[in-house]
Amino acid sequence: MAPPLNDDAIVLRTTDFSETSMVVTFYTRENGKISCLAKGARRLKNPFDTAMDAMNICRILYYPKNGDVLQLVTEAKLIERFRADSTVAIYAGFHVVQLLDHFTENFNPQSALFDLTKIVLKDILSLDNVCRSATLAEPPEKLSRCLFHYELRLLELVGLAPSLYECPGCGEKVEIRRGGKRVAFSVADGGVLCAHCRPGRRGVISLSPEALGALRLLASPEERYWKRLQLSQKTLGEIRGVWNQFLTYQMERPAGILKWLKR
Repeated sequence: MAPPLNDDAIVLRTTDFSETSMVVTFYTRENGKISCLAKGARRLKNPFDTAMDAMNICRILYYPKNGDVLQLVTEAKLIERFRADSTVAIYAGFHVVQLLDHFTENFNPQSALFDLTKIVLKDILSLDNVCRSATLAEPPEKLSRCLFHYELRLLELVGLAPSLYECPGCGEKVEIRRGGKRVAFSVADGGVLCAHCRPGRRGVISLSPEALGALRLLASPEERYWKRLQLSQKTLGEIRGVWNQFLTYQMERPAGILKWLKR
């Protein structure tokens, strides 16, 4: 048997395996996504306690196995617990780990993706108090902004981000001016279209310069750009309507939690 490995991990999901054991899917910092068998994890007294609840961050010890088979996890020490009181924050956390699970493959590590997810889960928890007075139909603007940023950065890191500055058809830069003409966005082509490539394209959505400008800032890795935004309800609704369609296209199915994010 190969020697055990230690790694920081985000708990994505758990599945019952037997009366006493479960399968836990982690996204680890050094080894990417892995699925592990946690023996005895369903017992009242177990060696993992509550470390393996979804969205928690823990330090795990597991025995790697060759091939796409279950690894064996023997230890999980809690580092950061995702403890939120509001339903809105809890749903947002589940949305994040579901997307991470969907868009990643086993044993394909990206430390930047691990760090991004760790930060956004912290940001969601910091908004728990604000979320208490919100509803699933109308999440707080700060939370919506946080999730937009995560979704855009996630798709960039896995190579599926839309082109927001250049036309994917010809590479021409697409300029925007405040109060100027609306810009064509193609879900199928994966980005904004220039005036020359727009004719004849199907399934094209029209974006206001304000909405496209906001998307560009939300996609930035720099906090000073996206965290300082103040998005109006109108711009939020426009962005979410377009982005839901793009995300659904990339996932090849509607995201289960996206229904409450439609504004």
